[in-house]
Amino acid sequence: MISVSVGALLQHLLFLVLAVVAPLWDFYDTSRLKKNPSLAGKLRYYKTLAAWLWIASAIAVVTVGFRTLTTINPAPDEISWLLQHAWVGHLAEALIAIILVVLLLLPLTIVIWKKLTKQPRRYRSADALKSFDYFFPATWTERRWFAFLCITAGICEEALFRGFLLPYLHVSAFSLNLTLALLISSIIFGLNHLYGGVGGVVGSAVVGFFLGLLFILTGNLLLPMVLHALFDLRMLVILRPPSAMEAVPA
Repeated sequence: MISVSVGALLQHLLFLVLAVVAPLWDFYDTSRLKKNPSLAGKLRYYKTLAAWLWIASAIAVVTVGFRTLTTINPAPDEISWLLQHAWVGHLAEALIAIILVVLLLLPLTIVIWKKLTKQPRRYRSADALKSFDYFFPATWTERRWFAFLCITAGICEEALFRGFLLPYLHVSAFSLNLTLALLISSIIFGLNHLYGGVGGVVGSAVVGFFLGLLFILTGNLLLPMVLHALFDLRMLVILRPPSAMEAVPA
């Protein structure tokens, strides 16, 4: 076991990396990827990001413990607006369900319906994401690594931005109230998605906020991890598979 002082130091360093270093590195590395969106460039990016997320998550587990990282049990007065009013909790659950339907179930339903009715897919959503072609996979090799990255993000980003950051901000370092800790951790999560521009940062922060609410409401990180991974994996359904694409330069 590491000593308390070393553990605290590692937590502070991990927070600094998540809040400052990782967003700046993401901005630099995605800019680099834009200049070289080749097979080698994308695979390097996917592998580097996945490795960083697993290493950071391992540090979080070592410093705070697996159970502390994956569970939360706040007292009702720690976030009274959510836990002391049943209707607010139900409203939050309804909003999470709407996000789930719009972002995940609707695209899957459309794809399944078109397959059953043998209608051609037009990939309108994929066309709307053309500006992110440098980031999204275009070959089967890229898609396999992208799938691994999506699963990694679902597990590790939830462990870091919800499991680690929430108690760090709320208890360990700043003693912020849980609502403010949730807001700040969501903003930091959004900043770690600078490749999406301002819209990507805001959208990621909003999704992160609702995943944090789900973590608090369920008391466990499992469901947020699963939903997060599925949200990311849905891109493999939205994007054209290589067989349906024009030749893509390596």
